[in-house]
Amino acid sequence: MKHEGTGMMKRMLWIFSLCLILYSCKEPLTEEVQAEIQVIPRPQVITVLEGTFEMTSKTSIKANRDLMVQAEQLRDYLSPASGYVLPINKRHTGGNLIELKLLDELSTLGEEGYEMTITSKKVLITAHRPKGIIWGIQTLRQLFPVEILREAAVDDVAWELPCVNILDKPRFEWRGLMIDYSRTFWNISHTKKYIDALSYYKMNRLHMHLTDDQGWRIEIEKYPALTEIASQFDTVYHEPREREGYYSREDIRELVRYAEARGVELIPEIEMPGHTTEVFAAYPELSCTGDTLSVHPFFMGPGIHNEIFCAGKKETFEFLENVLSEVSELFPSEYIHIGGDEAPKVLWKTCPHCQRVIKEYSLKDEDELQSWFIRQVEGYIQSKGKKLIGWDEITEGGLSGTATVMFWRAGMENALLSAVEQGNMVILTPTSHCYFDYTYDRISTEKVYSLESIIDKIETLNPGKILGVQANFWSHIDRTEPGMDRQIFPRLLVLAEVGWTEALNREWDHFSPRLEHHYQSLDLLDIYYTDE
Repeated sequence: MKHEGTGMMKRMLWIFSLCLILYSCKEPLTEEVQAEIQVIPRPQVITVLEGTFEMTSKTSIKANRDLMVQAEQLRDYLSPASGYVLPINKRHTGGNLIELKLLDELSTLGEEGYEMTITSKKVLITAHRPKGIIWGIQTLRQLFPVEILREAAVDDVAWELPCVNILDKPRFEWRGLMIDYSRTFWNISHTKKYIDALSYYKMNRLHMHLTDDQGWRIEIEKYPALTEIASQFDTVYHEPREREGYYSREDIRELVRYAEARGVELIPEIEMPGHTTEVFAAYPELSCTGDTLSVHPFFMGPGIHNEIFCAGKKETFEFLENVLSEVSELFPSEYIHIGGDEAPKVLWKTCPHCQRVIKEYSLKDEDELQSWFIRQVEGYIQSKGKKLIGWDEITEGGLSGTATVMFWRAGMENALLSAVEQGNMVILTPTSHCYFDYTYDRISTEKVYSLESIIDKIETLNPGKILGVQANFWSHIDRTEPGMDRQIFPRLLVLAEVGWTEALNREWDHFSPRLEHHYQSLDLLDIYYTDE
């Protein structure tokens, strides 16, 4: 069956099929089809054809120059287990074929959508943009026998694919995971493993919580004491060395390159104005009191400190602008996260510098001072061509209409709805469903799937204002790699489907058996998980 035509009528039929499944189809795939299509997240449109495609030593990859990176990545994914080093050609030279192709007429699938057609002779993955090709490749990997994930050659496996046509695009633009690097530092290899897992399940953002009271985790050339002092726990706590440290500038560049090749954007977070006492271990003059503090493990001191950046000192904003300038240069991401959560105003109330700013700008109170603080920072971030994201406390005291709000406090629906009514985009990451440092008794795997109830409420009242969804992992309790893995997996796979697949095309009874199938994939991806 050929499926390579570019006629307008054919494209219209494709789009009609996509619309049909997105807005009308409520029936899950049959059990027979489900047994073959074990993809997470579930594609929007799947048509099963007759027959299979078998990858052999004679298979080649065809791609034009614009897709060489993706073609090489595909070859590298398939080679270890199969033992085949597939040649990459611009022209087909015989044998069966895997072709990657960009098509202008697929613009309706957006930046991340793709189409895949598998026949007995050929695999064709098409998209409007290269990122769509990346996600098509990940679907292809999941359609192969799971042994394709092995890192050494596997004997006696037929590398067969079911013949299908898949038309697919994401529901939400932002599908993310936040990892807390401050309370426990995680090394490059562990982060790469997570980037691989995110990409495999079509999640496209890794939010890196790089600074907090428990440590500063990124090299800033202008302020060397941040890594010399603020990246280490005070020696009185006898913390294991692997729990502290920082990423050098070259480390960040390496991670950015690695993530970009896999369709994942790294989002840096630099906390302010609160959760900043590690800074005052190195630069105490930036606080209201000027006291030199020490860096302590989370449970060895206050969970929330009163000490925060002084909003009335010009030195504070000089420091933040210099830091954000270097961060902007290192991270090509569209967004910078500035925290904004849990910032006590106790010291601002008695600080003469802060009170001067309140009076000078006719601010109502310290809440408005925080909003003023955030607006100054946002202006600088925008001057760097970036957009600001903050935790939902940035809504208190007034909110810029251009900021994106990450809602984490379950029960803050009124503030959330107020933000979207003003026009702000929101990312949903509520403690009720998305905090993966919480126990499974509190947030079960199935409960994550029910995040839809919150999504539906917002979409009903203010459609189009949800930028996406995100899971958060705070690293103060589970501080080993296996412990971290088990908290995040398999719940992350659930959120991946919530973020990608339209609600009308999802149901738990269909997802659950696919999830069990993917436990084998997690094993081969070297990921520990909790089997509920």
